[in-house]
Amino acid sequence: RNGVRICLMQEILNSAVYNNNGTCQELLEFAYGSHPDCYVDNGFCTDIFLSLTNLDCLIDDVLDFSDILTILGIQQIYETTKRCAQQTVDSFLSSVGNWIQSATGRINELLTNLRDLLEGCETGLDLLFVLDSSGSIGSGNFVTMKNFVADVITHFVIRDNSTRVGLIRFTDTASILIPLGSINNAQQLTTAVNSVVYTGGGTSTDLALDLVPTAFINARVNEGIPRVVILLTDGRSNEPTLTAQAAPRVH
Repeated sequence: RNGVRICLMQEILNSAVYNNNGTCQELLEFAYGSHPDCYVDNGFCTDIFLSLTNLDCLIDDVLDFSDILTILGIQQIYETTKRCAQQTVDSFLSSVGNWIQSATGRINELLTNLRDLLEGCETGLDLLFVLDSSGSIGSGNFVTMKNFVADVITHFVIRDNSTRVGLIRFTDTASILIPLGSINNAQQLTTAVNSVVYTGGGTSTDLALDLVPTAFINARVNEGIPRVVILLTDGRSNEPTLTAQAAPRVH
């Protein structure tokens, strides 16, 4: 990771575009053009490309996920993978296929569990959404997450004596943006969810989980009302060990 960054910085500083006061767009295009060589020279084909975990690290810590979806970003990926041996590319594509199948299975399981939950909880829930707003999510995917939350809300009766909803957003820090039960009108709640701003930053999932008990401070446990947390993230936490330690404390 550091080798890639140093390589990219050296390429830019030594370039005619930089030294001749090129425009921001010219610098951007030069930076994208430099990426493939810097990635390959720092083990992309031999290390990063062979591991989805390492690729997640690259996306989380080096790249902005939204940049990958641009024309320049797609061209960069194409030029980089062309430099790798065909066997390496085939191995990676096989890993991606397995990962997609696994992710699809997890998503279907989540939807099934949510459907069962919605059909079986006529008394309502104390429902807490925890949204990852880190840089790897990207603003477009963050909107998709908010749309998902808004869609789930439509399946409940939002009232103080029925289902109450809260929301946490996390990046390098975690914050309660909608306190549990603070909005007891579905339309106003949807408006509040849609107004949550995407921030970018790190992925401190552990801090978000540590904030869950506080968010549930006024939960109706004594009334037998279930507490449900739905955490939406794109994967790897900045602090995996702390996240693993925080998860059991949510229960």
